[in-house]
Amino acid sequence: MSLKQILVQAGVDEGAGRRAAIAADLASRFDADLASVFLSPAAPSVYLGASAEVTPPASVMKDLTEAHNRTVLANAKAAKATLEGAASGKAIAWRELDGGAPNELIEAARGADLLIMPGPPENTREGVFAPADTVALNAGGPVIAVPDTSNATRVGRNILVAWNGSRESARALRDALPLLSKADQVSAVIVDHPAAARDAEQTLQALLQRHGCRSVNLQRLPEGGRPASEVILQHAAHVAQADLIVMGLYGHSRIREFILGGVSREMLDDSPIPLLLSH
Repeated sequence: MSLKQILVQAGVDEGAGRRAAIAADLASRFDADLASVFLSPAAPSVYLGASAEVTPPASVMKDLTEAHNRTVLANAKAAKATLEGAASGKAIAWRELDGGAPNELIEAARGADLLIMPGPPENTREGVFAPADTVALNAGGPVIAVPDTSNATRVGRNILVAWNGSRESARALRDALPLLSKADQVSAVIVDHPAAARDAEQTLQALLQRHGCRSVNLQRLPEGGRPASEVILQHAAHVAQADLIVMGLYGHSRIREFILGGVSREMLDDSPIPLLLSH
């Protein structure tokens, strides 16, 4: 099992250079193809909330649209240059997609082995609506969300697995196996609460060993009245010193929409460490 194509969301936001570096490093380690997508922001009439009753005069909209198009063109050029600089001459497949909704990014992610994209809040900046949770819940494969607060330029050397024996955590673990099998250090934590699987350590240890993961450290951590997300993040940052957290994304279907479970939302909102998400 390996990674053959890594897809990265290019951009001009503060984290774009770090995402490019992470993608280039993984492409080099796995001898994988590197592809990128640039999300063009929605047209001004969309993200300004214009309607038939309040649409600005045609001359104003023309000026806004032309300025918008010039900005998008300049940003795409800058984003591509950032990615090419990180890739050090490696060929990159480049695509520009509509960023007004997450649909096109989701479709692109389904054709890749791994997507690297921003974590909150940059992935919902003005005119671009592609939240990491929405993409990960619908992509059918792994997504690495790199938060704005992360300084990481590479991931996957020291990985922490958040495990509870659920379908979602098992899916995330399997999606992360290419990275886990190449990691220098793999840690796994089970937050000890009444719903935690009692034999989770043995199941996880056996699975990781079958896939050649080396230097595996498994721990069951007491909840101690704290949120599970807090327990995981403190251990990841201060004990395991992880550069990537693997976690299942928990969504509840409600009227054809996904609503994130509490732990998933807290991890996405609070983690300073890149997250490998899978549903």
